[in-house]
Amino acid sequence: MSTKMERHKRYIFVAIIITTLGVSFTTTLKDSLGTLGVVFIAIGGLFFIVGMSLKRKDESKK
Repeated sequence: MSTKMERHKRYIFVAIIITTLGVSFTTTLKDSLGTLGVVFIAIGGLFFIVGMSLKRKDESKK
């Protein structure tokens, strides 16, 4: 059994982590890191889009 995660799953996992950091920066640290939180949410969204695109391509190959 391989412990290596599929490529699209890695992108989606990273997207979830980055988005979660962005939400926590936006809500709890609004005064100092609020804008950085919005940027993290946007980057997390981009990673999620890439991960879902890779998933669709992998499924269409099979």
